Amino acid sequence: MSITIAYITGRLDPRFDLFADSIAPQLKPTDQVVFVDNFAQFNKNRINEYRGLVDGRFDMLHTPPKPSIWKGIHRKTKRAFYDVSGTRNTAIIVAQHDYIVFVDDLSVVHPGWREYHQKAAEKGWVFCGAYQSAKNLKVLPDGSIYYSSLGGEDGRMKHQPTDTPIRNHGSWLFGSNAGIPMECLLKVNGYDEFCARRGVEDCQLGVRIVNAGFGDRMYYDKNCMVTEDQWYHHSASNSAYVTLTNQESPLRRWKTDDGENRKYEDEVHKKMDLTEKEKLYDVGGHLTIHKNCDIKAERELYKQTGTFRSVENDTFTDYDGQPIEEI
Repeated sequence: MSITIAYITGRLDPRFDLFADSIAPQLKPTDQVVFVDNFAQFNKNRINEYRGLVDGRFDMLHTPPKPSIWKGIHRKTKRAFYDVSGTRNTAIIVAQHDYIVFVDDLSVVHPGWREYHQKAAEKGWVFCGAYQSAKNLKVLPDGSIYYSSLGGEDGRMKHQPTDTPIRNHGSWLFGSNAGIPMECLLKVNGYDEFCARRGVEDCQLGVRIVNAGFGDRMYYDKNCMVTEDQWYHHSASNSAYVTLTNQESPLRRWKTDDGENRKYEDEVHKKMDLTEKEKLYDVGGHLTIHKNCDIKAERELYKQTGTFRSVENDTFTDYDGQPIEEI
């Protein structure tokens, strides 16, 4: 069984070199690697640059995210947001296989990582592996992972006392190392682009997958590991890019679109939580709150034309009463 592996970034300098070194020995020839790269829309030479890091070891589709009202060259808002949901939905739209695994930037996959996801795909699981952060991260010639010291570890690991996978909760679905059958993603309409101003799109997806009837297929295994480069996580490369090119950086903003006002942050967060409670949790809903994205239709459009849906005519009033053009 072949799988689609989706590497997602909003950074200028993701550690794609390390990811490529770690994944190349594990891939099957029919696997699909998708690199959804927010900065590819600003730099036409970027795709060629990263092709050099692949060095012919595997085929890869390197693409900017689909047009978004929240970020990038098509945005409608006054300021840029990270919009992880739209970025992840891009991978779903272009995916060729029935099982897709999401990996965050800055990560390397450990030996055996793909095999864990292969077995999960064959069982039809919504499957989460573990993650950790480390310093001085390297991939050795034999494929093993080296680091000088560990930083943070996955808090879910303590709930798995043996090597046997355990049942996963919907809110435990983290997009840093998660494999999901396409059947599940299509039923819930993919990631919810309602989350663009706050994040937490992966946990919200997990809850909707449970509400859609797939809760008994959710599993977690601490042995399926990815490690993130801790130093690069805190680097300022995106800010440097803004200074040099005069482009807005699509950094994720914590909880709100106004990071300078903590009181407003809390108010926005509470409003978004209330909207989700009313539209999803109280009624057991599984479809996205944001309605502009129809993931099945967008997959078909891409299949037929090789293009993404335009947002040129998209305009609406957001959940808190603001027209998107004023946010």
